[in-house]
Amino acid sequence: MSQQLIIALDQLSFEEALPVAYLLKDIGCAVKVGSILFTACGPEAVRQLRGLGFDVMLDLKFFDIPSTVEASCQAAARLEASWITVHAAAGEETLRAAVRGIKQESSRLHVRPPRVLAVTLLTSVGSESADAGTSVADRVIELAKRSYACGCEGVVASAQEAALLRRSFGKELYIGCPGIRPASAQAADHRRVATPQEALEAGADALVVGRPVTASDDPKAAALSILEQMKLGRKAC
Repeated sequence: MSQQLIIALDQLSFEEALPVAYLLKDIGCAVKVGSILFTACGPEAVRQLRGLGFDVMLDLKFFDIPSTVEASCQAAARLEASWITVHAAAGEETLRAAVRGIKQESSRLHVRPPRVLAVTLLTSVGSESADAGTSVADRVIELAKRSYACGCEGVVASAQEAALLRRSFGKELYIGCPGIRPASAQAADHRRVATPQEALEAGADALVVGRPVTASDDPKAAALSILEQMKLGRKAC
């Protein structure tokens, strides 16, 4: 699968997100619906974005008891998103329940199951925030191994850990990297960031970008610029 650019539509209403989506719908990117837009609009946001032709990442980072996460993932599968996220720290039973819910409901509906991606450590976590005696990289690898063993197809992790993940798992693990910032953009509340080219060279499969595109005066031009930077990253791989 070719590397994918996923634009995070984190607006407070669908009325704000829709104009950005229309600008982006013909350039070959996917979109992410996270907790902000989903809380404001609910499942209809996913349905309408899919209706515009987008692949959608439903990034709700499910973290609850196994039965609740399983039912949540069954509901998510009905939306036919391309990616669903769960928290790797939720534990093995919950991770297995998430995968089971996705597979069973997708099979029942005869639809392609979303990729289940386990969120390792948020990019807002700095090295000083790691558990005592455990580095951020070691913790990410530990969570990735647990998630993969439980049936998750991939992880969400900083590009700073992508190369280590790729060496550990080869091509078996799908790696989505948030905290992507073009060289001229501010890191904001992300602590572990990378440029699009750096992330692809490290082994990322998907780059998740929000404010550098959605807060730009010209979101389409900003997204196209990132796609061009991704081409450079592919050539360097």
